[in-house]
Amino acid sequence: MQIFSIVTIAALLALGLGKAGAQEIREERVRFEAGTSGTTLGGTIRGYEIVDYLLGAGTGQEMAIEFETTNPSAHFNLMPAGSETAIHIGSSGGNAFTGILPQDGDYRIRVYLMRNAARRDEEADYALSISISGGAAANPDYADGLSGGPDFWRVANVPANDTLNVRSAPGTGNPVVGELANGDRVRNLGCDMHGQSRWCRIEAGFDQKFTGWVNGRYLRE
Repeated sequence: MQIFSIVTIAALLALGLGKAGAQEIREERVRFEAGTSGTTLGGTIRGYEIVDYLLGAGTGQEMAIEFETTNPSAHFNLMPAGSETAIHIGSSGGNAFTGILPQDGDYRIRVYLMRNAARRDEEADYALSISISGGAAANPDYADGLSGGPDFWRVANVPANDTLNVRSAPGTGNPVVGELANGDRVRNLGCDMHGQSRWCRIEAGFDQKFTGWVNGRYLRE
C-alpha cells in the first residue's frame, strides 16, 4: 500500500510538472498597411506563453526588429522559414536585430520569457517594431505565406495585353492548363516554394472549373 501511494504521488507530481512546463505557442500573421514597410505590435505574455509572429519576406531584403519590454527576462528569437534554428537569439544577442535575409519564406519572430521567469509565472508587456527594406517590401496583400491566407485571390500586375498562365504543376516548364487576366478571382488552395519562386495552387472558372498553379507574385487579396 505504501509503495502504491508513493508511485501514485510521483505520477501526479510528474503530470503537474509537465503541465507547468508546457509551452503554449500562439501564432499571429504580421501584415503591413498598404504603402508602408513596417509596423509596431504590442502584447502581453505570462509564464510559459509564447507568441510567434509570422512575416513573409524575400532573399536579400533587410529586416530590422526592435523589442521593448517591462520584464528583462522577456526576449525574442528570429527563425527563417521551415527552421527552428534561430538566426538571432535575444537572450544573448540583445533586443534588436538588423540583418540581410538569407532566403524566401515566412520568418518567425518568437516572443517568450526565460525559463526561470516562466517558472515563476511572471508577466511581460512588450512592443515589437518590425520593418523590411530592400527589394520589394512585404506587402500585406501579397501571396507571401506558404499556408493559410485568404479564401480567394485576385489576379493583378499582369502586363497589358497579356494573360497569366495556369500550369499543371509549379514551374514555367509545366503544361499550361488555362489562362487568367487581371481582376480574375480565384480560390486559394495553398502555396509552395519552387526554386526561388513562390507558386500557388488555385481553382478558377465558373461553369467549368479547373485547378492549376500560378506564380504568387501575380496574386493579391
